[in-house]
Amino acid sequence: MADARRVFDEMPERDAVSWNTVIGGYVRAGEVTKAVDMFSEMMCCSVGISVTALVTMIRCGWQAEPVHGFCIKVGFCRDAKVASAMVGMYVREKSVECGRKVFDETTKRDLVLYNCMVDGYAKAGQVEEAMGLVDRMRLEGVRPSSGTLVGVLSACGASGAMAAGSRLHEIALEAGLELDTALGTALMDMYFKCGYPSEAVAVFDAMQERDVRAWTVMIMGFGVNGQAGEVISLFRSMEEDGVVPNEVTFLAVLNACSHGGLVSEGKKFMESMVLQYGIFPNTEHYGCIIDLLGRAGRLDEAYELIASLSSQGDATAWRALLAACRVHGNVNLGRMVQARLDNMGDYHPSDAILLSNTYALESRWDEIAHVRDSEDQKIVKDKKEVSGRSQVMADDNGLDDPGVMQELFTLPPGVTIMQD
Repeated sequence: MADARRVFDEMPERDAVSWNTVIGGYVRAGEVTKAVDMFSEMMCCSVGISVTALVTMIRCGWQAEPVHGFCIKVGFCRDAKVASAMVGMYVREKSVECGRKVFDETTKRDLVLYNCMVDGYAKAGQVEEAMGLVDRMRLEGVRPSSGTLVGVLSACGASGAMAAGSRLHEIALEAGLELDTALGTALMDMYFKCGYPSEAVAVFDAMQERDVRAWTVMIMGFGVNGQAGEVISLFRSMEEDGVVPNEVTFLAVLNACSHGGLVSEGKKFMESMVLQYGIFPNTEHYGCIIDLLGRAGRLDEAYELIASLSSQGDATAWRALLAACRVHGNVNLGRMVQARLDNMGDYHPSDAILLSNTYALESRWDEIAHVRDSEDQKIVKDKKEVSGRSQVMADDNGLDDPGVMQELFTLPPGVTIMQD
């Protein structure tokens, strides 16, 4: 951006395009303050304010009310692009009704403006209002797009509004919309969540292209319905189709294996995730496999699996296993896991609580006392280390150096302090 700004400053004449380019560049680079300064400078020049620059600044995250007032002042409120940006701004601030006011005051409403307003209602969970706008846009001759319906379908699935979701499916067919991955996946997700798996399968079969999200929704849908065998079959079909699973896909498969009691299959999927696809397990993945092995009374295998798959510094997996040891009353394994965590130097107070609760299941009061003594020693040691670091920081911050203090409190030339 420094080079772009230098070229801009050296230009003998600057039109709206050059101003918009630099302002947009600052926004994309995350330098919002410089973008705002540039916009303020633009307002003072004869070039005037462009719609493009104003829309860019609205999307910067300015506070809604001052921006709205400014748009009214400069007379851009009825422009569809500006209105769309303001509606999106109000939606981000969870002020959907204020966004609706902007929408209603705009005389020419295009697809982008409708999509912004419909999406705002969908995110707020206001399905009826969103459906009303979809009907209204069709009456006004604005053809809905896939993007119009996706957000509302998600809201329908979350609220169980099957009738509204089914109506949106009809609207998509009436409008001749292509069943692309976004729309198809949203329809499948809605049908599964509303308890209509056969309709979801029909949508899946009708899709010309299926990406990893579509396959994952299918896998999750069957997993929630307790069809672990079908989940595994779907996963194999996805691989044969050349689609690479992601961490969400594996989480859905592991969940299905856990609830279906498929121990060996779950272990194989966990190993495949790491060794074949190079996906590093997170807390939820470890939670699934540990839950699966714990239910089968095979926590020792969980220990071996984590030791073979996790990195040396991965305390997340070991902490999840320690919690499972308490649930299943496996004292000896709990002690081994605690030793692993101690060797990592990854201290957390909850570890001692979990281990103590595990000992309590077998009334091992002496060992509980030993854990508490160890914790007291760690706390004392940590306090000493923190105190030492604080002293070093106090010595090194430079605030006792007269030169540093003089520089800190000396205002640059020409800068004055305004009195209230």
